[in-house]
Amino acid sequence: MFDAPILDPRRLCRLGETVEGHCLPADLSALQGELHNPDGVVQYRVVGSLSADQQPLLSVYITGQVQLTCQRCLEAMRFDLDLCTHLVLVPDEAALPALEEEQAGWDVIVCPTQLVVADLIQEEIVLALPVAPTHAQGPCGASTVLAAEPAAHPFAALRSLT
Repeated sequence: MFDAPILDPRRLCRLGETVEGHCLPADLSALQGELHNPDGVVQYRVVGSLSADQQPLLSVYITGQVQLTCQRCLEAMRFDLDLCTHLVLVPDEAALPALEEEQAGWDVIVCPTQLVVADLIQEEIVLALPVAPTHAQGPCGASTVLAAEPAAHPFAALRSLT
């Protein structure tokens, strides 16, 4: 299992600390049903800070690659991760803003008493995965096999009769 720290998010933000590390996709239990194979690597960085009005903020950066299953050819497909999520931490549900008041680019969540970094990383990756991953049209295994065998023209045999 992925050995990531469990932190006090308020302290992390108040002190402006950064936590970073890496793991293998196979170590992320929430991804096991999504992966074609365990190849790849995931790097993460969680940065705490305070807004001008002393609101706790978390910035989560995730990069790396995972192997998904292409839904067209059922072969392995590399999926690159390059995620940047900004979270505003509020004390309770009453402090959550109405949908129309949310600031673009910032998600607002209730501040947990403990921040399990492994859970945060897994949740962000799962949210970023495509619902039905597919290769680009050209590189897909199924489309390249079909493209390699040109279809015979149905009237080609008639040419030999003349």
